[in-house]
Amino acid sequence: MSKSRLQHRQLEVFRAVVRSGSVTGASRILGISQPGVSKILTQTEELCGFCLFERLHGRLVPTQRGLSLFDETERLFVGMEQIEHLMERLRAEEPRRAVIASIPVLAQELMPPVARRWLDVPGAERLALTTRDAGGVMAMAASRRAEIGLMGSLQRVPSLRSFLVARTRALIALPPGHPLAARATIRPADLHGQPFIGISRHEGQQTLIDRVLEDEGVRPLEVAECPLIAGAAGMALAGVGITFTDAFAARPFLGRGLILRDFAPAVTFEYRAIWSEGMSNPFDRTAFLRLLGECAEAILSEPPPEGVTRLS
Repeated sequence: MSKSRLQHRQLEVFRAVVRSGSVTGASRILGISQPGVSKILTQTEELCGFCLFERLHGRLVPTQRGLSLFDETERLFVGMEQIEHLMERLRAEEPRRAVIASIPVLAQELMPPVARRWLDVPGAERLALTTRDAGGVMAMAASRRAEIGLMGSLQRVPSLRSFLVARTRALIALPPGHPLAARATIRPADLHGQPFIGISRHEGQQTLIDRVLEDEGVRPLEVAECPLIAGAAGMALAGVGITFTDAFAARPFLGRGLILRDFAPAVTFEYRAIWSEGMSNPFDRTAFLRLLGECAEAILSEPPPEGVTRLS
């Protein structure tokens, strides 16, 4: 077996052990014997020069170094799988697909109406929608593995162009029966000492809120952090704490009792489409960006729930 093939096999075994948590599980996934898995795993650790796993309650748990290696290995294998799928489509002469990388909230709320309208156009490319965090979206756009990336506001990146899809107001999300629901507008002082769910600092949303609260000398009691803004709204509905949300993230919960209230001073979130300046292909980016803006505007124009004057 060649050196490159052996290394590929070692990484394949390592990946299977992490995913299954045991040598037995990796053996079933790969269709090789348990002693074979153990032998290759030992060789992998010898090659790395450090321990990849520790045993905890009968399971193999990756060490911190092992997790770092797994993250990189996962990117490698996912990339290889995407190439294999592409070759299969080319062999079958399937129509080209346009890859859209999106943060989850926009994939869930904005992309469905966009996709429906896009595919109504004769000859439009099929869409391949994949979800990532903001860093993953940016990486896919910068490496030209996605025609368009959808994410929150970003710092200036020289190789990337951007288009403002929507601006949304930050709203307070409360569970039914919360005392603050009696107020039409909630101010920073109202949040002092309140159980609070932080949202994404990586994408800058919570950072904007932190600045306002710090300026007012306010310190909520952060009981949880949920970078997935729609998930934070769901946690608020369940009574975990108060959080900030917006029209996109709150939308799935409006008919389930989630209470939204205005917040002053106003805080604004931005959502942008990004792409690499070097992209050159038949994808009609201009038409797609126009659809994104139109569908976002339609969502933000929906009638707000009782007690909220407007969502956007």
